[in-house]
Amino acid sequence: MGSTGMGFESKRVAVVGGGLGGMAFMNAALFAGLKNVQCYEQAHQFGEVGAGVDISANANRILDTFGLQESLLRCSSPQLPYYMQYHSYQTGEYLAHIEEFSKPHARLIHRAHLLDSLKKPVPGDHLHLQKRLAVIDRNTSPDAAPYTLHFEDGTTVDADIVIGCDGIKSRVRRELGFGDSPKYSGQVVYRGFVEYEDLPEETSKLLRNVVNFRGPKRHILCLPIGNPFTQTDRIGDSENWMARADIETLHEHVKDWCPQVQDVIEGLHKGSSDGRMMKQALYVRDPIAKWFEIKESQNNAGILLLGDAVHSTLPHQGQGVCMAIESGIALATILTHWKNDDLHAAFQFYQDLRKPRTDRVTKTSFEAGKLASSDDPDHFSENFNPDALMERMKWIMEYNVLDDLKVKGAEYMDFHDSRV
Repeated sequence: MGSTGMGFESKRVAVVGGGLGGMAFMNAALFAGLKNVQCYEQAHQFGEVGAGVDISANANRILDTFGLQESLLRCSSPQLPYYMQYHSYQTGEYLAHIEEFSKPHARLIHRAHLLDSLKKPVPGDHLHLQKRLAVIDRNTSPDAAPYTLHFEDGTTVDADIVIGCDGIKSRVRRELGFGDSPKYSGQVVYRGFVEYEDLPEETSKLLRNVVNFRGPKRHILCLPIGNPFTQTDRIGDSENWMARADIETLHEHVKDWCPQVQDVIEGLHKGSSDGRMMKQALYVRDPIAKWFEIKESQNNAGILLLGDAVHSTLPHQGQGVCMAIESGIALATILTHWKNDDLHAAFQFYQDLRKPRTDRVTKTSFEAGKLASSDDPDHFSENFNPDALMERMKWIMEYNVLDDLKVKGAEYMDFHDSRV
């Protein structure tokens, strides 16, 4: 396949960061038809530290388009009856539930299993390990490549386009002149895994569902990640930067909660060799006005940010990875099918397409974190009830980025002979 327009499909594209955002973009690049894309990861192996991640319909549509459905279903939770259930923190009794929003249904999967599924289709010679970015040179010689990336191991690579997928602590973001640091949200989470065999039968059965025990100014969220048929199932929650804390520190916050929560605490102890678990202070970045630069006097070369490097979000709507997946396919499609060689126009179109949505997700995810805990947790309110929560999330889940791209980009992109 290929675009009949000029586009940027043969440009040398350097992707900095091989986590979920970077690897999702690599799949998008292969699907869209970019011909010269290389990924550089600073770690000694491709891997994700942490617990589970909830991939919702808006991102699953894209992953299924890549052909990853079978691989993902093998390691993700079977289709659940509801998107989420709410139970009393005092008694454990059922309070209400939120219906699944859209299809494909949400998939709860360990981050490492998701990364493995994303990595498999990418040719090995497109992936490079132990490449920690030191600096990006903006070359001035007409005979040189627009950019030269220098890595801490002394190696260099040339690129026409650099895409920063290197997370909330992004080095590429600093190379674009942003000196800001991630901001503490005022929220702390404890994260861990519990094996189903370490729970009483009734609690184990209940927690095969997504269950939120909503308490006063805190809540316990249990996600049934993995698939029992492939023995990848356990109870966990989502993404992290990790410190460690005593499990008893968490227990102090919920020691008078319902028996099911006490079962979870006991399960955490059984699964921990040192009585400790992961603890994370939640950080986020404020939205920024511009996501990219264009090489001076060279309008077909530039640097752009993607994923947590530019639109990080709190985990309360499960959209951090999903937004990176959406942004990845949008960017790869634009680069492949743009009608001319004006990269500034292409990057600006990409930002105009994505920024209003990701800014809104950042804002509403912060609000959702506040709503998830309450001074009156056993009663629903005008803003916190199943119908209101459905409305809050529907615009996220029912969105199709490829449909949006085809409508808004019809004037600027040539989709002849496209797989999109």
